[in-house]
Amino acid sequence: MTLDSRQIRILRWLIEHREPLSTASLAEGLGLSQRIVRYRLSGLGGYLRTLQLSLEQKPGVGIWIEGSDEGIEELRALIETPDDVPRVLAAIERSQIMRAVLLTAAPNPVTIEALHDVMEVSTTTGRRDLKQVEPWIESHGLRIVRRSGVGISVIGPEAAIRRGFVKLLLESVPSDAMRELAEVGIESAALVQTRISSGLREILKSLPIRKCADVVAVHKGALAGEESSEIVLTLYLATSLLRLSGGHHPEMDAGQLRSLLDHPVSDAAAGIAVDVGKATETSLPEEEVAGITSMLLGFGNRGSEVQNFDADIDQLIDEVLAIAGNELHPILEDDPELRRGLTQHLERLIVRLDYDVPVHNPLLSEVSERYPSVHDVSRQIGSILERSLARSLPEDEIGFLTMYLSGAMERTHLWPRRRVVVVCPSGMATVWILVSRIQAEFPQLELGEVVSAGSLDPQSVDGEVVISTVDIPGVDAVVVNPLLRPDDVRAIASRVTRGL
Repeated sequence: MTLDSRQIRILRWLIEHREPLSTASLAEGLGLSQRIVRYRLSGLGGYLRTLQLSLEQKPGVGIWIEGSDEGIEELRALIETPDDVPRVLAAIERSQIMRAVLLTAAPNPVTIEALHDVMEVSTTTGRRDLKQVEPWIESHGLRIVRRSGVGISVIGPEAAIRRGFVKLLLESVPSDAMRELAEVGIESAALVQTRISSGLREILKSLPIRKCADVVAVHKGALAGEESSEIVLTLYLATSLLRLSGGHHPEMDAGQLRSLLDHPVSDAAAGIAVDVGKATETSLPEEEVAGITSMLLGFGNRGSEVQNFDADIDQLIDEVLAIAGNELHPILEDDPELRRGLTQHLERLIVRLDYDVPVHNPLLSEVSERYPSVHDVSRQIGSILERSLARSLPEDEIGFLTMYLSGAMERTHLWPRRRVVVVCPSGMATVWILVSRIQAEFPQLELGEVVSAGSLDPQSVDGEVVISTVDIPGVDAVVVNPLLRPDDVRAIASRVTRGL
C-alpha cells in the first residue's frame, strides 16, 4: 500500500502522541478537517497490520496506534523519509507552496510545468491557483508577469520580495510550530513534520532558521518591540541569506544607505550581521547591514519622531475612542486602559508602516467571527487611521483593533448577559446537542428556556435572542443547524452583539 502525504502526517502525529486522541483534537493538531481525517484513517489499518501494529478507534476514548515499541520504531523509520509519496494538498496549501516557489525564484521565471510538478495538480488547477495567488502578490507591492515559452515571474523591489516571503511564512506556519522550528531545527520539529505540507517543508529546509534564531537570542536586547519581533527578525535574516545566496541584494540609493549606516542602531545591526555570517559562513555586505538596521528601527520606538507626533496621536486616539463610544458603548470613550493600549499600539503601528515590517495576526479569523460588530467598528476606525496616516492598513491591523476593543468590553463587563430562547420543531433530542454547543461557544449567554415552535408566544420573547432550528413566522430568530456550524456561530455572534 502506498501512503499519501496526509496519511503520513496523521501517522506521525499518532506516533508523537501515544495516548488516545479524539478525531477533533487530531484534526486540530494537523490543521485538517475532521472529515479529511476520518477519510484518511480508513486506509491506514491494513498498512499498520503489515507491521504487526493496529489502528484502534474506540468511541468515547479516541484513536491510537497499538503495538510493540519495535513496531512503532519501524513505522517511524518508514515514514521518516518516504519515497514517491503522492501529495494531497488543500487549496490553501497549494497557494502557500506556489507563493513560496515564485518568491524564492523571483525575479527569475518559474515554468508552469515546474509548479505543477511541485504541487502535483493538473494544468487547469494550477492556472486557477495562480489567479487566486495574484491579488496577494500585488498587495505586497509586487506583480506577476507571464511570458509565453519562458514562465511566470514575480517582479518588484528586492525589499518587497523579502517582506512578502517573511509574511508568507508568518501566515503559513502556526506560531507553536514556528517556535519549535526555531528552537530545534526542521529535522527535529515534530509539529512542522505533521502540520506543514511537504512542499512547504522543502522550502523551510532551505532556510537557516535555527542558526538565525540562535543569533537573534543573543542580540534580543536590540529589539525594543513586541514578543513577535524575535521571530520576525529571525525569518528576515534567514530569508536574506537565502536571497543573498541566489545573488539578490537589497536595492538602496546612496543617501538611504548612508542614512541607515550612520544611524546609532546600525552598530547593533552590524553585530548581528557579523554573528549571522559566522554561523552560516557567509559575508554580509553593507546593504544587508542597512536592511537589518531598518528592521531594528521598525521594531522599536522612533524616539523623537514619535514624540513629535504625540499631538497628532492624541488627537487620533480621541477620534478613535469617540467612534468606539458612539458605536459600542459610551464608557469606552473614557477608558484609561484602552486609551493607553491603543496609544502604544498606534505608535508601534506607525513604526511598522514606516519601515514596512511584516506583521501577522494569528487570531484575525477568530476575533472577526466572534466579535463581528466590533470588527465592523474597527474597520471604521481603520479608515480614519488610513486617511490620517496616508497609508493603507493591512487586515491584520484591523484584527488588532478588534482585539483591543472587544478586550476592553470583556474587561469592563460591557457585554450584557443576554437571555436566549432555544426553539425546536417538537422537543426532539437533538435540541440538547444545540443547547450544549451554544453554552460552549457563548458562555456569556443565559439560557432562558427550550420550547417547541408551536408553543412559542412571539410577544414573550421581545428583546431576547431567539435561536431556532426552523423558521418561525413573526419572530426574528437566528435559524441554525442543530450541530451549530461555523456560519451559525457567526450569525449568533452578530445577533448577540447587535446594538451594543
